[in-house]
Amino acid sequence: MLLITDRSDGNPELARRLGLLRPCAVLILGCEAPKADQPDSIIVGDVDLGRRESVEAMRQALARHRSKGAPYLCLLREMTVRTAIQARAIGATEVLPADAAAALLVKTIEQLLGEGKDGDPARGTVAFTRAQLATAAASLADMLGSVANGAPVPLRAVEASVEAIEQAAGASDIGDLLQVVWSYDDLTYQHCMLVAGLAASFGHQLGFSVEDRKLVTRAAVLHDIGKARIPLAILHKPGALDPAEQVVMRGHPVIGYEMLMKQGGLRPEVLAAVRSHHEYLDGSGYPDGLKDAEIGDIVRMITICDIYAALIERRSYKPPMAPDQAYGMLVLMGTKLDAALVRAFEAVVLKTSQAA
Repeated sequence: MLLITDRSDGNPELARRLGLLRPCAVLILGCEAPKADQPDSIIVGDVDLGRRESVEAMRQALARHRSKGAPYLCLLREMTVRTAIQARAIGATEVLPADAAAALLVKTIEQLLGEGKDGDPARGTVAFTRAQLATAAASLADMLGSVANGAPVPLRAVEASVEAIEQAAGASDIGDLLQVVWSYDDLTYQHCMLVAGLAASFGHQLGFSVEDRKLVTRAAVLHDIGKARIPLAILHKPGALDPAEQVVMRGHPVIGYEMLMKQGGLRPEVLAAVRSHHEYLDGSGYPDGLKDAEIGDIVRMITICDIYAALIERRSYKPPMAPDQAYGMLVLMGTKLDAALVRAFEAVVLKTSQAA
């Protein structure tokens, strides 16, 4: 995918959103073009078509970089009849307002690419999974970005993520889901998406109702929301944290819990998962040292998914643990985790083994 923009900074927010869907190169008008290893499957334009010079520059860029048959999605900063006509005049396949919702942007790109319509059902399933998870990741990005900037948690973005992840988990194999999640470079999104995908699959495995599955997935989506307020130097440190950094990092469950309590609108089970997903049944966890019956079932499920996700994550400074080894670590944790749930989770692990 190629994003062509006249913004001097390359519009990193839009590039990040597009990158959640598939690899995205950026071309700033007037600058040297990025070297492409293969033809771009789609071009997304973010250019002020109200300026004549920008229109001509975009026309020339399309002539140089648009391969035959490649769709061109034009994002209009002013959605007027005049700009829409101008966009079509220079070859736009489709137009959307520049502030279109992430879900609409993802859906439009997938429709333009027409993936899964070539008679290959497997490809269609993976394409659906990618689209759903890209929608979830974009909504998750909105959520984390909003919280990092001191704003309330956008509950609509949370629900968009929950809905998309639940649909992806129900429509495809967890292996397909994980392959898509592992393609993300941002480790925060990768971890949140991994935990949410695993939790959704776990809910399906246990035969939960639709509403209960969504409850578990919602808890998983929000479980690390407090990390949005942790300094990036600590959050993205490529290696082990020192003792002082560990103290700061261990504050994220309480930060997230207090934030959501103050805002309101969430069920107690979700709030408990945010605060207590690092608690263990033997009382050795944090922040409250809870034991046994003090820890609810949904918290127990999220804790298992959280630990397993951390073990199988692909990071530059450590290789991922194989699914069977990661599951073995869960078993070795013994009385810290719910043994019955760990045994039930093995069925989810067997499916992740196919993606390793």
